[in-house]
Amino acid sequence: MRKPSRSSGDLIADRRYSYGLELAQAGDHAAAIDLFEQTIERAPSWPPAWLALARARREHFDGAGAIAAFRECLRLDPADALGAGLELSRLDASVTLDAAPAAYVAQLFDAYAPSFDKALVERLHYSGPWTLARMIRAHAPQAAPHRFARALDLGCGTGLAGEALRGDVGYLEGVDLAPGMIEVAKSKSVYDALAEGDVLSALLAREDRFNLIIASDVFTYIGDLARLFTSMRARLAPGGFAAFTVEKAEEEESPAGWLVRESLRFAHSVSYLRRLAAVNGLAVIAMEETALRKDRGADIAGLAIVLTAPRAETVHGLKPKSDDTFDRAPPDPTLH
Repeated sequence: MRKPSRSSGDLIADRRYSYGLELAQAGDHAAAIDLFEQTIERAPSWPPAWLALARARREHFDGAGAIAAFRECLRLDPADALGAGLELSRLDASVTLDAAPAAYVAQLFDAYAPSFDKALVERLHYSGPWTLARMIRAHAPQAAPHRFARALDLGCGTGLAGEALRGDVGYLEGVDLAPGMIEVAKSKSVYDALAEGDVLSALLAREDRFNLIIASDVFTYIGDLARLFTSMRARLAPGGFAAFTVEKAEEEESPAGWLVRESLRFAHSVSYLRRLAAVNGLAVIAMEETALRKDRGADIAGLAIVLTAPRAETVHGLKPKSDDTFDRAPPDPTLH
């Protein structure tokens, strides 16, 4: 994956771009637009300049100009590592994205990886992993030697959820899009296995089962969760748990059940999540409203949810293979 360069390669263009960012930050969007346009004259193929121009035009109430600039940014950066498509979808009704682009998520979290834990926990009061761990333990009684034989941490990041749940699982595997996050998680020696990749592909590529699947602050980068729910269900052992957090959308603001916010994160409604659970034969055993973290000093309203699969396999007639680990497990694999 090629990431957009931090420099245009032209020192004068870079300087004008920097000045433009300062003016935009100060609220002088007209002057910022002028400097970004000057930047583009010297570096017409540099995506960050087009993104900055689009944002400045949007703030200056030039919707058509902003849409044109976002589209040019996308043309120059088709992998959309800058997230222009998400911003465009908020202006142009003809553009719908049901998930954040993989390149955008990877570069976003790679940039945060070295200071992620400190910034997220100490400054933003991030609480997702510990909230989910508490809820899971409340509904899965302690058993020797572990509550869960096998667990999969989707979007594991630097391993905060892994640390919160390590004592409850026998085998813990993590997957994340961002190589930088994976490296930090490896350094903690919390996981038995780690893999780089997107969460849906990771689920689709598997044939084994897990007693616990956890995703803390991951579904905020995915809008339509239908395929993800179906894939999670297929990878859950009978009686297994799926636990995750989402940003909460009110019913009236999200007719589809989900929407992308100004933050470029997705939010989901309670009725949408309950509907997906029911369609996939998953029971909602716990749901709490919670402040996931802070953003610009304000609490981000979210939901923490724990689902469970039936103890007898009934969905799509799926049955563990004769050589499946769970065929040899005790009658209650969730508490193995």
